Amino acid sequence: MPDVAPLPERARLFHVGIPKSGTTSLQMAASAGREALYDHGVLYPGRKFNHRLAVLGFMGRRWGWTNEAVPSSDHWDNLMAEIERDHRRRVLFGHEFASEAKPEIAARFVESIGEKCHVIVTLRSPGEILPSAWQQYVKAGVPIKFDEWLEAVIADPPNRKVTKGFHDRNDQAGVVRRWADAAGADRVTVVVLDKKRPELLFGAFEQLLDLPSGILASQELGGFASNRGLTVPEVELFRAFNAVIRPHGVEWDDFERIIRSGALRRIMETRRSDEARPQLPPWAVKRAAELGGGYAEAIAATGVQVIGDLQKLAEEVPARDHDDPPPTEIPVDLAVEAMAGMISAATSRGALFLETDNTGDQSEKHKQMSRIKQEVNQFTARELMGFGFWFLGDRIRRALRRLKPGG
Repeated sequence: MPDVAPLPERARLFHVGIPKSGTTSLQMAASAGREALYDHGVLYPGRKFNHRLAVLGFMGRRWGWTNEAVPSSDHWDNLMAEIERDHRRRVLFGHEFASEAKPEIAARFVESIGEKCHVIVTLRSPGEILPSAWQQYVKAGVPIKFDEWLEAVIADPPNRKVTKGFHDRNDQAGVVRRWADAAGADRVTVVVLDKKRPELLFGAFEQLLDLPSGILASQELGGFASNRGLTVPEVELFRAFNAVIRPHGVEWDDFERIIRSGALRRIMETRRSDEARPQLPPWAVKRAAELGGGYAEAIAATGVQVIGDLQKLAEEVPARDHDDPPPTEIPVDLAVEAMAGMISAATSRGALFLETDNTGDQSEKHKQMSRIKQEVNQFTARELMGFGFWFLGDRIRRALRRLKPGG
């Protein structure tokens, strides 16, 4: 690990991704070690494991496939208020969705964060990112097959109608240029991941934040926390499932709660297998290396600080040696774990049948809505017909008040 000078005291280190470059592992490690970081002079603000809602709210961006409301900008305002209250510590925060920010939004981020803003971009070779990125889309409900997706996103030119956000956040040189223009090249650091040097990611953040070596790596992370890759049978199970459910108007909230936070989480936490992992075909390996070489050259020209070797972006990954059709059968244990995770999440016990559900706001929202439904089921025909919608609305408002803290 090369020596890297720490950022100035009270610096605000804004991590903008890109996705699949160790972002989830870093967020989980910082969240798990929040108290230890605080004791060593670093604030990881908030109470959740990342700052997704704050970043989405600032960008005015939705999450999911249905017409969900954009998260409130209050999330960002509250985050910045907590940061402003700390007058002594360096700060680590951000989310990989910020890598999609257009130039004007990137400039607004920097202005909001203030003069102590320093941006960090983590990168990984396109050849390594592509299988992982496709899996993330499958985890988010997209049913497209791997090779069809590859032909769209790395064609020359690409088909930007397929998984639209991919292009904004995976043009690695474009991401670095946008943030260098917004913050100044002297306030941007790029970290290039290297599978032969796994300590580089956490080590770079520890040095920039003047933390003890190993404090992030020492946090225990499970399969879900580290966002481990899926095997071929695992990812094909969910891809085929997506193809079945998407035409039927399934709501994103339900999908996130039952599938992402239930079935997927349980599989990633509990299942270990030596099954094959998705690999690129030879043509895609060559194309990914070409893209990585172009990114490396363009990033070097920006003048930003680079930790690691930019030429790693152009490395070729092993190609698959034959094209097997997607599996038509899956292991029994995979089906069992997926169904168990769905039942556990649907009954508000997370993915692992825990009494206290720790999967987040969606599950709590589900429990609250269940209580409201119980209230509604108590209405009599006379109430519904005689008093009409006014009475119904009043009863629902009173039910909602009782669900509020102290209500």
